[in-house]
Amino acid sequence: MTHVIVRANAMRWADDHFPGWIEVDVVDAEGRTHRIVEKVPVLAKADITAESTFPLELWIEAEFERMNGDSVLVRFAHGVETTDGLDLIGMDRHDVRCL
Repeated sequence: MTHVIVRANAMRWADDHFPGWIEVDVVDAEGRTHRIVEKVPVLAKADITAESTFPLELWIEAEFERMNGDSVLVRFAHGVETTDGLDLIGMDRHDVRCL
């Protein structure tokens, strides 16, 4: 598998339970927004806290699966999935970078 990162936006601080949880939006290649609520260290290497200014752009880890026309099919790393239970998303190629 090829490790990649995908563009996302941390929208808000979601929960204070250790180590802190954030709500993140990812926009797929068709313009649909997918929401992820996850622990800060799983999604970000940056020091994001409840006092951070939101929204803020971040890049989250994923695995390249395959090209799908003009989009890139990626699977989120670390067992991350959207609030709808999706872990595989077709992303615009400009929103995906190789590590």
